[in-house]
Amino acid sequence: MSLPRSLRAWPWLALLLSACAAPMPKTDVADWLEHHGVPTDFDDGDFEPFDKLFDRVRVVGLGEATHGQHEAFELKRELTLHLIEEHGFRWVAFEASSTRARATEAFVQGESDDLAAAMKGLGMLIWDVEENAKLLRDLRAWNADAKESERVHFVGVDVQDPPAAARRIAELLPAHPQLGARAVELAEQLEPAVSKLWSGDIEDYERIAAATQAWADELAALRASTPELPIELELRATELRFGVEMFRSQGGRDRALAEMLLAALASAGPDARAVIWAHNGHVMRSPLRYLESDELAMGGHLGAALGDDYYALGFLFGSGGFQANDRDAAGAWGFRRYELGPPPAGSLEAPFVEADRGDFLVDLRAAPTKGPIGEWFDEGHGQRWFGGYNVAPDCAEQSKDVSRLLPTFPRADFDGLVFLERTTPALPRDPTRILTP
Repeated sequence: MSLPRSLRAWPWLALLLSACAAPMPKTDVADWLEHHGVPTDFDDGDFEPFDKLFDRVRVVGLGEATHGQHEAFELKRELTLHLIEEHGFRWVAFEASSTRARATEAFVQGESDDLAAAMKGLGMLIWDVEENAKLLRDLRAWNADAKESERVHFVGVDVQDPPAAARRIAELLPAHPQLGARAVELAEQLEPAVSKLWSGDIEDYERIAAATQAWADELAALRASTPELPIELELRATELRFGVEMFRSQGGRDRALAEMLLAALASAGPDARAVIWAHNGHVMRSPLRYLESDELAMGGHLGAALGDDYYALGFLFGSGGFQANDRDAAGAWGFRRYELGPPPAGSLEAPFVEADRGDFLVDLRAAPTKGPIGEWFDEGHGQRWFGGYNVAPDCAEQSKDVSRLLPTFPRADFDGLVFLERTTPALPRDPTRILTP
């Protein structure tokens, strides 16, 4: 920049103006991210490091910082299709009711044309968005042209609906009605027993848990002596058993999510490969810190079972909108929308914003393990992330204070990270359910 002659007599002022005109140097971490981030363009040659990586793994966990961002869902859909088309992944697992998701699988296989039933099979209102409908239509389209050996299957791995699992078990046991009826009875008794459990009365819950295990043992013996029973029975029995046992501890549900996915893969054979859609808090490899528990998240259990064959990909974002479920004044559930500004200094997201690369991925397995950059990836940094409901109305204000954010330890929690520069809320299939401010 050329300075006017009148200012050249004031060297200190000239120095100040020159400094203001020059870009500030990036921090070490932001500079490393700028040079090692991989654009989210799967057809670009820059994506080759991740393609080589995905060739070697068996399960990819696709996280999300919220359950309601358009850009996150879109990228996960595109990455899922890339894994199917280029890397031979044939299972898409979802944080959704295992039994109810049978309707979703029927749509994906072309056995049903009912998209509404397929979406309902995902189980939770937060999933009833256009982005997920597009995923299901894409999977269905792939199967329409695929060979039998290349067809993609959809499976729910959540166990939060024991009554649905029990009713399906009864349908699968027409020759053994008493065993099916007992499953239904146990599931119906669970909810009131859990209500007592929350208030400190554990007697009914422990009785049901013991009775469910005894029932599962009896079913296993029957299956051993009656090989013609449907193979699905084993998965439904696992769902019911873990749907009861999950209340024993804070990490019970995450253990169940992992066990359900591993059971599905076991039934598909040793070469089956899956992508699992769930929140960051589930796909991460480490303990459930947000629940103040030392028990592992789903990703931790998958890592223990699969080692480096499991790849946990966490998501984070710079600024923008998202949505979560909330009730209106009349008590009806809908979609509440939120808007966040840039992340605070010292947060996990801050150097990703500073890197100024737009949307990109970074492989933490290839990150430095020593020096200031290695130390940063090993330390805890506050991250902004939210669940599907119970989001604080003042979350934007709270998120400005890094000390109020739950720390994420990048290398311990994830194998890779996706950064989305700006996000917008996902698109509900029924826009009338978007709640007004």
